[in-house]
Amino acid sequence: MPTDPGAYHQGDFTHPTRICDLVMKGGVSSGVVYPLAAAELAKDFRFNSIGGTSAGAIAAAVTAAAEYGRASGGFVRLSQVPTQIGGHLMRLFQPSPRLAALLDIFLALQAPGSWIARFGRVLGIAVRRFVGRWLLGLVAGVLFGVVAVVSGAPVGYAVAWGAGLFVLIGIVSVVSTLCRRITHDVPANGYGLCPGSTQRGFDTPGLTDWLTDLIDHIAGRGTGPDDPPLTFDDLATPPGGTPPVALRMMTTNLMMRRPFTVPMRDHSFLFRRREFENLFPPRVMNYLMANSEAFDTGNPADDFFHLPPDGKLPVAIGARMSLSFPLLISAIPLYARDFTLNEAVGRSVPRLCLFSDGGLASNFPIHFFDKLWPNHPTFGISLDDFNPARNIGPGRAWLPENANSGVLIPILPIEGGLLAFLQRLIDAAKDWQDNLQSTLPGYRERIVHVALKPDEGGLNLTMDATMVKKLAHYGADAGELARDVFNFDEHRWRRFLVAMARMEQTLDEFTTAWDGDGVEKESFQSYLARYPDHAQTYQQDSARLAEMLRRAAALVDMGRAWRSPPDIRDGQIPKPDTNLSITPKP
Repeated sequence: MPTDPGAYHQGDFTHPTRICDLVMKGGVSSGVVYPLAAAELAKDFRFNSIGGTSAGAIAAAVTAAAEYGRASGGFVRLSQVPTQIGGHLMRLFQPSPRLAALLDIFLALQAPGSWIARFGRVLGIAVRRFVGRWLLGLVAGVLFGVVAVVSGAPVGYAVAWGAGLFVLIGIVSVVSTLCRRITHDVPANGYGLCPGSTQRGFDTPGLTDWLTDLIDHIAGRGTGPDDPPLTFDDLATPPGGTPPVALRMMTTNLMMRRPFTVPMRDHSFLFRRREFENLFPPRVMNYLMANSEAFDTGNPADDFFHLPPDGKLPVAIGARMSLSFPLLISAIPLYARDFTLNEAVGRSVPRLCLFSDGGLASNFPIHFFDKLWPNHPTFGISLDDFNPARNIGPGRAWLPENANSGVLIPILPIEGGLLAFLQRLIDAAKDWQDNLQSTLPGYRERIVHVALKPDEGGLNLTMDATMVKKLAHYGADAGELARDVFNFDEHRWRRFLVAMARMEQTLDEFTTAWDGDGVEKESFQSYLARYPDHAQTYQQDSARLAEMLRRAAALVDMGRAWRSPPDIRDGQIPKPDTNLSITPKP
């Protein structure tokens, strides 16, 4: 592994001999792990498909851009990102001016130390950020003391009561102001402190502006005011006849209470120009206005436009939709019509849909790009909590040593009382599917784990350059493991065994339903013989229906043949057992 990101050279990336996919987990500032992980993989692999959530989505976006610009030095530029971020990570998270004090308080509470030390830091922020409120209390206290002395009260008495009034008014004024900011200003700001765009008073770009230019810089494209942003379609049709790159990200529609994959196949969403102008840089808005159709609500004051469909969406918008960490980074406002409403007038009105962090629904979408029988690997990089009882060795990156071992989910005690218990409830509700998926044979042995301590990554936005470099090298270790240690032949063997056992079970279930299991009155074969000609929806022409019935019967014949010995499922098949079911694509 290079001792410094600057040690990467274009010659390292000019002759990839293999193909892979890559999926990266969310983790806010932990995303600095990913650039060198991708760079190490890129030495031998060309990325076919890349996906991620939250910070993993940002890493996926810049990795896809690097693949797009591989010939012009894309991966060299990607390897320089940790150095460029250095100790400046916090500058990307720029709060709205009215919410700056809340961000300071949030960071103070995240900082290490006792609760007494944290309280002292919060108190210092309350004094520094709200000098005017304390001056109001001081003036009131002084006036009260003067009046009390003039009225004949003892000086000590007047001073004590004046000081008490000063403290009381100051505290009440500051607390009421903070409450107002929390209950009104934060929701009005998309339920986040930082919109992502560059804010007044900062001389460096905000997160979204920085990310937009970074994506195009790594891709080898222009970043000037008139240069269009990289889109998903650009990745699918790169210059020079190079292979396409598929990029996918997760986001969560809070109003619909469901995840979406970006780019979205649903073309019904709208955006408002004035809202997006506060979230995205001018050159992104110029592109949107040139590629978005206006939506007429009948009100000339409205400024609704259709979100560009599928591949025409800028990659930066997709990444930003995935990285909307609740309360820290504002959600993205889109609009859609609600067709569940009874009144036609109500159905015609665009309704607000806030798109928040993809990690709320799937923080590690390892299912992206999955195939029953893979012809190239889909690597995953997962971010875990460091534990010396589990993470033993010189580095922080590890691959499961024994893919035939038990379920690889750590058993973690609840430490921290009621708040920790409530957090564990949330984590279990949103992460259970990712956790189970990651333990399956054929999945777990291709996931590289990077163990991080509490002061590494996560919500530690003030990490210095030394810490960022350390995390970047953890990522390089992870990339090396995936590149040099992972056994693809053995992986495919497990996938074959799991798929065959699962297919045997599925065919057996088909056959049982076709013949009738003795419990239901009518077999599926009898049902198909009498009903399709009378179907009320999705009627099929006779030729197509006849072919569908012939193929169904062929599946049943295959199921009967598969019932003959030996029984695949009773052999040496990797555990745990799996399900094969029809589920909607998010």
